[in-house]
Amino acid sequence: MISIQDKMLVAENCKEYKSKNYIVGLQASYVSNSCSNCVNFINEQCSKKLFDEIDGILNMN
Repeated sequence: MISIQDKMLVAENCKEYKSKNYIVGLQASYVSNSCSNCVNFINEQCSKKLFDEIDGILNMN
């Protein structure tokens, strides 16, 4: 299982992140950026296949 911290770090560094709570061009600020809140994160997996790539880059630093 992917940790909450990993999901938050990846979401903060993902160019394809788009909040499920996106409202009229403004992202709802009360929800933190996390893969769990992204429209592309389905069944605990990134449909764009970016999670592993971004997570790998973050873990190298």
